[in-house]
Amino acid sequence: MFPLASEQALHETFGVSRAELIPLLDQHTLTVQAWLSSRSPQAMKFEGRGIRASSTGFKIPLLNLALGCNFPAEVSEDEVEQEVKAVKEFFASRNVPWYWWMNSAPSPGNIREILERHGVPYDDPPLPAMAVSLKKLGKLPEHPGHIQVWQARSLADLESASLIRRSAFTFPEGEASHYFEDMPADWLENPDVKLFLAGDSASEPVSMGALIRASGIAGVYVMATLPDQHRKGFGKAILTRIMNEAVVQGHEILGLTASNAGFGLYAQFGFQHIFGFDFYIPEK
Repeated sequence: MFPLASEQALHETFGVSRAELIPLLDQHTLTVQAWLSSRSPQAMKFEGRGIRASSTGFKIPLLNLALGCNFPAEVSEDEVEQEVKAVKEFFASRNVPWYWWMNSAPSPGNIREILERHGVPYDDPPLPAMAVSLKKLGKLPEHPGHIQVWQARSLADLESASLIRRSAFTFPEGEASHYFEDMPADWLENPDVKLFLAGDSASEPVSMGALIRASGIAGVYVMATLPDQHRKGFGKAILTRIMNEAVVQGHEILGLTASNAGFGLYAQFGFQHIFGFDFYIPEK
């Protein structure tokens, strides 16, 4: 478990409390994750009173997500259970693996017990939701000066991005082989999305990451590096470019959800641990 930033540190850095940061980052993150898990021509969505879900149709849990749990106070437990059943039926109809992603203060508060009754148990530990204040950036960690970083501009760039992400996350053979180039306008023409690649040269991309704006703030997404190119500075180069771009766009806060392996890198860049996203994985 990674330690949370103290309340004092958050006030000094962001000028607001943890309680004020959580809904801001939560809404942003779940909005982007809903978008990412609907980026395929065969995608489908579910919208309920307190839950939303989206599915690419690929047999990859990361790309089939139930998101959030935010029921109005007047909703009965029976209504919540019926919506949980509807979510399970939605993914069953798609015949895909999936998981549920929500922050640690859902409504109703007993959703963990409800999900466990329906065969969707909690998966420990939570993943860290982190943020950095772009108004108070210090000196960023250095990376090798020869590394080139560029914004994706072509189908060839998107094909490279698909290969990098598929290799980094060991996607099943044949799944999401053309994730980025399947919907090129989303990645090449969307003003809220900037996808970056890095390599020793522009003809040999080995790392990637994206700056995505949603719900009033920006975040870091789809960070990935080819497995044989780790610890060579490519991730640092991508993150530096993303952070600088966010500053140029006028953002004051940059958020992300860190993997356990990536937490140390993001901490080096000044990101602070605000809260954790809880995950629930359906039993097989």
